[in-house]
Amino acid sequence: MNYKIEFRRLQTGDEQSLSELVELYNQAFETSDQVNTKGVSNLLANPHFICLVAFDCQQVIGGLTAYELEMYNQSSPSVYVYDLAVAASYQRQGIGTRLFQEMIDYCKRYQITDLFVQADAEDQHAIQFYHKIGGEESMTFHFTFRPFQP
Repeated sequence: MNYKIEFRRLQTGDEQSLSELVELYNQAFETSDQVNTKGVSNLLANPHFICLVAFDCQQVIGGLTAYELEMYNQSSPSVYVYDLAVAASYQRQGIGTRLFQEMIDYCKRYQITDLFVQADAEDQHAIQFYHKIGGEESMTFHFTFRPFQP
């Protein structure tokens, strides 16, 4: 296929693109997250939120969201990749790899030495992808607490 893919970090004013990315995440992860318009604006204004998006003719076809976490035990922050997805019709064409490479380049540019992502044990596609692009697997447990239930 002959695509002209553009990769860029979203910023204030790109609320619609972030909303479209959330819809893509909903399709990819089979969820139904609703976009909080105020939250989207706040995220895009937050310098510690990183949202890298792949566009084909201004259509969102993939994206990665991450957070810089200030650390008490190291001089640079860690970066946690929260979500990464590519539209089904664009998968296996290097777009996810390029998005992750853009994140690695960001970390190099800002001398961030710790970049991490989690994958559920049953998500073998994600685990294979992170192995393929050079990730080092570590055995951890993820615990979720829900202190407030509206």
